Amino acid sequence: MVAIEAQQLSKAYRIYANPKDRLKEFLHRGRRTYHQEFWALRDVNVRIGVGSTLGLIGDNGAGKSTMLQLVAGVLRPTSGRVTTRGRVSTILELGTGFNPEFSGRENAMMSGTILGIPPNEMERLLPEVAAFAEIGDFFDRPVKLYSSGMYVRLAFAVATSVDPDVLIVDEALSVGDQYFQKRCIDRIEAFRKAGKTILFCSHSLYQIRLISDEVLWLNDGRIAEAGDPSRVIGAYENHLREREIAKAPVRVSDQGPRIFPWVSHVRLSRNGEEIERDQFMTGEDFAVTVQYEVPQPPTVVHVGIVIDRNDGVQVFGAATHVAGVTPPTCSGSVRLRFPGLALMSGMYTVSVALLDEHGLHLYDNRVREFKFQVMQTAHSMGLCHLDHRWEEVKGAADLRTYQPIPSEAGRG
Repeated sequence: MVAIEAQQLSKAYRIYANPKDRLKEFLHRGRRTYHQEFWALRDVNVRIGVGSTLGLIGDNGAGKSTMLQLVAGVLRPTSGRVTTRGRVSTILELGTGFNPEFSGRENAMMSGTILGIPPNEMERLLPEVAAFAEIGDFFDRPVKLYSSGMYVRLAFAVATSVDPDVLIVDEALSVGDQYFQKRCIDRIEAFRKAGKTILFCSHSLYQIRLISDEVLWLNDGRIAEAGDPSRVIGAYENHLREREIAKAPVRVSDQGPRIFPWVSHVRLSRNGEEIERDQFMTGEDFAVTVQYEVPQPPTVVHVGIVIDRNDGVQVFGAATHVAGVTPPTCSGSVRLRFPGLALMSGMYTVSVALLDEHGLHLYDNRVREFKFQVMQTAHSMGLCHLDHRWEEVKGAADLRTYQPIPSEAGRG
């Protein structure tokens, strides 16, 4: 089933050079125009299935917030239409939805009323809202006294406590502290597992990768790319780098623009082979080759590689600065070899990071973009295959003897 569907969704704003022009245009009743049209969104088509999470990315002014407001019903489209299925709860930009003169409790009750929740049911939910927001006595004080972080805490608590079918989040997590962001991500994950539909907008590409089933990239109000998160985010990151190259200042002493190094290619293969692969056997030689570009050599670049299982368990991580290895300071590549891959059968991902000379500043980061499968023939269990052997112990001198502990009934 489809939870959200937009067809040819478009939104135009009229821009007037002078406030008086609006009145002039009204008096002329369409015979003369005094405005320019700005299309914030143009011909967007999207379908989001029930239980799916769609991440929304793009530059500032690309149309992301406009699209979220159209889906939420806050704005009316200029053309096209959008339909939603079930109860929709939103966390939009700061200042949207709450009356600053009302207390947090009163705003929570008002939000429930707008969503069609009976007052007695909303009263029952208020303790959960207050507990999640963690704003103490401020829950009964006017919202105008809140900090931006407190506002977002309350907004997220209200929006997620009313058991929505569709949750729309617009950059809310960028305001809260790390502790609250972690709690929000945990609740969003719980929503996903419960089969809720989520439309999530953020400039944090890491968060988008983490929770999205699909990603939509908006550019100048139109869809630039849509689909697999790794592919779409990778295309968007390339767009950002190309934009940096175009606008980067050139110093007299430089031969080119001053920009940061980036990962240009990653290859998974058997050791000594140039052929890319995504399937390996336990015990095979395995290699990760990272190629990177350094636009302004010499620049010290270190490479970090992390392997995760597809359930998020981190199984291995290594970095050149920890190992005392110095990769080329110009565009080049390094390879991390695993003689006799110890991983057992399963699906795994590889993350690659480019770091500065201290290993602290992040130049580029490709999180779980590169996937591979491991298969095994050995009848073993666990995460990795440890080199082992069974031996018969003929003498018992060094063995401890364990006696069963008697049950309570057998004592005394």
